[in-house]
Amino acid sequence: MKPSLAVRASCWSADHASAVIALWLVFVAVAELPGFADGHRLGGGSFSDPDVAANWWPLVAAPIAVLLSVPFSRLLLLVSALFISVVTAASATLLDTVSESVAMSPLTGDAALLVVITVSVQHMLFAFCRRREAMAGGHDAPRAARIVASTAGNAALVSGSGVAASLAAVALAGTADLLPLVTAVLVAVLVSTVASLSLLPALNDRVLTTPRSLPPQPPARLTVGDLPRFVRPTAIAAGLLTLGAAAGYGSLRVFAPGCPGCRPLVDDLDACGVLTLLVVLGVATLVAYRRPVVALATFLLNGIAALAGLGLLAVLVDPLPAWAPMVLVIVLLVPANHLQVYLLHRLRSETLAGMSRRNTVAHACRRAWSASGGTLLVTVVMWLVWGLTESGDVREFALATAAILIADTLIVRFLLLPRLAVLGGRTNWWRVKGPKDAR
Repeated sequence: MKPSLAVRASCWSADHASAVIALWLVFVAVAELPGFADGHRLGGGSFSDPDVAANWWPLVAAPIAVLLSVPFSRLLLLVSALFISVVTAASATLLDTVSESVAMSPLTGDAALLVVITVSVQHMLFAFCRRREAMAGGHDAPRAARIVASTAGNAALVSGSGVAASLAAVALAGTADLLPLVTAVLVAVLVSTVASLSLLPALNDRVLTTPRSLPPQPPARLTVGDLPRFVRPTAIAAGLLTLGAAAGYGSLRVFAPGCPGCRPLVDDLDACGVLTLLVVLGVATLVAYRRPVVALATFLLNGIAALAGLGLLAVLVDPLPAWAPMVLVIVLLVPANHLQVYLLHRLRSETLAGMSRRNTVAHACRRAWSASGGTLLVTVVMWLVWGLTESGDVREFALATAAILIADTLIVRFLLLPRLAVLGGRTNWWRVKGPKDAR
């Protein structure tokens, strides 16, 4: 069977690692020169200005992601810091160029860069974890690189192309006011996806392919089985009640004032754009996995997540600025769907391996948590730091978004999605003929 585009791109980049790394560094350096020379930057500001947070987000994100998700290694720290810094700088440069045609504010640029760092950390940690699993399975470095390309690379291509298609559809179907935000996030997602298929495999091959293998995954000090029996059902019930209450309140605020004098959030939402985003994400999932249950679960859970997020935002931010609802929907659904693709990949591989539904959910969530937990921590830290360094409406929005992202990841993605996706068992999954160890 002919390898997929993601596998071919990743393998080619790994075989030409020095050239790929050099090309990315040269591109960033050359693209940044005009900005440093004449100060022309996004929205009249400058990403090279020390006051703009985009310069030091990677310094916060990379060490935390590495220290949390894998045993400490200077090589991993170098790869993560370089990868996130290059992707952030490339995204900022392209956003500066695009802003000449599509007027963008610094707030739009900051939101897009937060998204690109979150997505880049997801790609990076998933690739790290897959490589560690492949090396632990006894594979040599070239074979491990191919396994990572066939799993992490395909997941990055599926998630990136699906989100890019949905954002492009929103840009065409949405209002003119929504175009700057959607365009900025679209550029960020495309840069992150291309980098995950080229720069990341090159860095892994050049820096991490050494005689010394990656440190093994340390055993968990605390597992679910160590907790009292009542803790797990209590936590699940509390999470579902919180999600239901937030989604119900969000529905009231979207479609009708939930309190006297409250303004309906539908006045600040582009209904056509939101619906287009939800539908195209569901269709992209259907095309990728060819399973209606998964596509329907994606559509429903994204809708519930958006309503719950808007409900929590209305509770935590008062008064709610007019720009906040649409920004929240975009910055919530884009990284969440990248995480969802990784979870679906795990669920599919475990289901096709013949596991029961219960074991499938347990194994998939445990395997995905190593990367997803680090991504969640990095994301929350970035939004908290951004909120604490800003003031007024932006501070309240950033702090509320951090809480909303935690609820979405833990309840919607890790609690509801796995249980809905495994309905129907292995019969509905699209089976791809390939090497048995590609899972």
